Amino acid sequence: MSARASGPAHGVAPGTDSTATPVGLTHGGESLRRALGLRTVVSTSTGLAFAALEYLAAAGLVAYVAGDSAWIPIGVAGLLALLAWGFFGELNGMFPTAAAIRLYMKRSMDDRAALTITFTYMTTIVLVIAADAFIVGTALTHAFGEPRWVAAIWIVGLLGVAVFSNLRGVRVAGGVQDVATYIVLGATLVVGVLALTRSHHALRFPLNPLQGHSAGDLIEAVALGVFLYSAFEWVTTSAEEVRRPQHIHRGMLISVGLLFIVCSLVTVAMSHVLTHHQLISAYPQLDLGRAALGQAGLWVMAAVTAVTALNTFNGGFITASRFVYGTAREGSLPPQLALLNDRAVPWVPVVGLGGLSLVVALVVAVTGSWQVLVAVGAALEAMIYAVAAMCTLRLRARAPDQHRPFRLRGARALAVLGLVVFSALALVASVSVNNKLNPVPLVIIVCAGSLSAFYVLRILPKVRAAEEARRATTTRRRPDRTAPGPSAPTV
Repeated sequence: MSARASGPAHGVAPGTDSTATPVGLTHGGESLRRALGLRTVVSTSTGLAFAALEYLAAAGLVAYVAGDSAWIPIGVAGLLALLAWGFFGELNGMFPTAAAIRLYMKRSMDDRAALTITFTYMTTIVLVIAADAFIVGTALTHAFGEPRWVAAIWIVGLLGVAVFSNLRGVRVAGGVQDVATYIVLGATLVVGVLALTRSHHALRFPLNPLQGHSAGDLIEAVALGVFLYSAFEWVTTSAEEVRRPQHIHRGMLISVGLLFIVCSLVTVAMSHVLTHHQLISAYPQLDLGRAALGQAGLWVMAAVTAVTALNTFNGGFITASRFVYGTAREGSLPPQLALLNDRAVPWVPVVGLGGLSLVVALVVAVTGSWQVLVAVGAALEAMIYAVAAMCTLRLRARAPDQHRPFRLRGARALAVLGLVVFSALALVASVSVNNKLNPVPLVIIVCAGSLSAFYVLRILPKVRAAEEARRATTTRRRPDRTAPGPSAPTV
């Protein structure tokens, strides 16, 4: 699979829609600032995917394949992630806005269905942050030998830091994201390499995942491997804050490569040095650190785990708040959600997302239901990948002449493949938890979808009517600047 740049612009201008706010339109006299470079795009995309949950997913994947061959299903999952990268790269190039997903879905299907899917998808970030917060709190309380209730303090503190850094502006938030993500990736690579080299044992079946396992086990391993890349596409919501539009699709591609390298290494290291009991714990990364550097390694990985929370929370707020901002700016959410502070940050979505994530995280900490949220998040991610495939296919037919700065080769065939594969993965993920049949994730998704549909069908018309009335009132009160003034006295 490859991609190429398209020719000169023609047709519909990129980033615009007949009924949507064009790129660059300000709200309240302010606009988002183009301050993000490629480095921060990569760190945001990678940091959203590489949460503390990565370590648990990597450890869980080991059970499905033989020996130290877990890198193989992770590589296959990476190829599927490249499919999603191609879809989002082309679609985001056509609509480079904070609410890009709204625009290309609106052009591909009924707007009410598009909005319902969009608002259901918005829950993904909150669910990932909440589940990740539980994992981080559990790992830190274990490392410090503290009672479980102390995890709530860690959760509040880390979420507070992420909210504060976001409110300070995209430059500050982007700087925090860079530091946090690259520390996590670097430390995880070093610990993985040391754990492997200090084991003094050769790798076991590194090229034969089916040794003693079935093809079905390998397929399940690939499905779990897809989760290791999930959420990397959320960086597309930062399209209005990057210095160059091409940073988005280039950054996502680099992110997929980094995730493959780090996840493959840490998974092979875990399968090589950890026991079964350590692999099924809620903090296998701490045991991996101990295997690499002794007790000091445990503390290193405890610190890394805390930083993963920071990059996940921070990256989630950067992207999700811009998505809410863009959706509110086009009139599909209350206009208060499009207000910017003096640092050009949509502060209402940032604070709201922080509060909602905190509530859900504390519920998860009390109930311990993080695995259900992981299944919900995985199902929603696979669902949106399938939707992106469908949108790519339909827009190739409906808007063949629209400018595509990034053009996916073989898009029609790949879109059909992606639609089938990701739909199947979404279905499997929605009815299974921890490799067991469980309909709870599907029930949660149906409830979220029903609430979204209720908002779209019953509440949104009132929101739009109120906004139209406000604009009409403002227009009537504004003096007519075109009317002639008093005539000058004659001499």
